[in-house]
Amino acid sequence: MKKRLLALIATVATALAAMVASSACAIFFYQPEEPKCLREE
Repeated sequence: MKKRLLALIATVATALAAMVASSACAIFFYQPEEPKCLREE
């Protein structure tokens, strides 16, 4: 019974990690336009 509970916890933790990682990727690819004062010309 204890082994089954640990397997369930591991499955839930893996699913949670996958959801957090996929939402972080969407935010990571958003790049706002660089302000003119920061550009090297």
